[in-house]
Amino acid sequence: MRIGNCFFYLFFSVNVFAWNPTPRFIEEQVSHSGFKQLFDFQNAARPEYNAYVSAGLIYLPLPSQSALQTEWGIHDGFAFRQKIGLWLTENFDGKSPGNLTFGLAWFGERQGWDNEDFLFYPHGGNFSQINQVHTFGLTAADSARHLLFGSGVQYANAKNNSLRWWLLGTYDRFSVMPVFHKADLLLLNLQLHLQARALLGHTDSWQNYLPDLDFSFYSKDSLKVFISQNLFKQKFYIEGAFWVNQSDTASNDFAWAAFKFYPEPSRLLLALEATATKKENSVYFGGGITLPFLRVAYNCADDYENFFKSRGIWIVEFRLAIGTSGDSFFALSAPKAAPSEISTTPVKRANFDDSKELKVEN
Repeated sequence: MRIGNCFFYLFFSVNVFAWNPTPRFIEEQVSHSGFKQLFDFQNAARPEYNAYVSAGLIYLPLPSQSALQTEWGIHDGFAFRQKIGLWLTENFDGKSPGNLTFGLAWFGERQGWDNEDFLFYPHGGNFSQINQVHTFGLTAADSARHLLFGSGVQYANAKNNSLRWWLLGTYDRFSVMPVFHKADLLLLNLQLHLQARALLGHTDSWQNYLPDLDFSFYSKDSLKVFISQNLFKQKFYIEGAFWVNQSDTASNDFAWAAFKFYPEPSRLLLALEATATKKENSVYFGGGITLPFLRVAYNCADDYENFFKSRGIWIVEFRLAIGTSGDSFFALSAPKAAPSEISTTPVKRANFDDSKELKVEN
């Protein structure tokens, strides 16, 4: 018997904390995860930023916690999601004009369901559904002019739209990303991040209280809107996402809302959230806590959207997500960098003037 099983059986009831993903949910997640990768990259790749690194591993140790539901019955197994993201920039030989930098990006994810748990190599047994999504891209940025351009491709082993290509253009606080399959436009994502981002300073401004807005136009005449509003000192936020029009369901279908707290605006040390999700004519309440290398959540809106519509279970994710700008570090979409640990102390210098008298300058 595995040690992980013993621990979870001791503290949790198997029957209470369980949900049954279906093959349809697992297949539909591939396309959504592809768009989510591109959204994360769009947030990470900013003209003034140097790099972004992320990794995540959701690993459920109880086979009954995520048993697969098919037309043949319930099958014990393990839902999983493993992801990694890298965006690195360089000025190469240092002779590029101005502040011109070039970047290379790769965001990869493996997700699905397997009848045996694993860390590196899937078992691939009966009823296993294992999918992969990979995004590759190149960027060029001029931080002095607040400009960034990028393009690349995305591959997913899905039934439809397995190979996509995308473009990215960013100017200051505005960003646009179209995504195509062949010549067909699948998605047009517009970001208007009005909230001030003082990554290298600590100046308060009325612009700190302007909202961040995302508009996602999908090919099926659907529009999804995301809003993030600072309530107090860039520590308390209310966020939400909702459909203005959704072609395959009723119009004005509410998606989710969240109240979030960050003790400090870089969002690196701690994040607390309470969420409400409305799907399929039901409302689900949940929340979570995020630490530098660990996230624990129950019934969270993010997991419902990004982990096969999971609900009613505890999620433990081992994770890392950090961006850099010069010597500053911050989490994705954070308005400020982490406080600097370097302090400067005036040093007295001894100088001799022409009269050979010793003078001390501060």
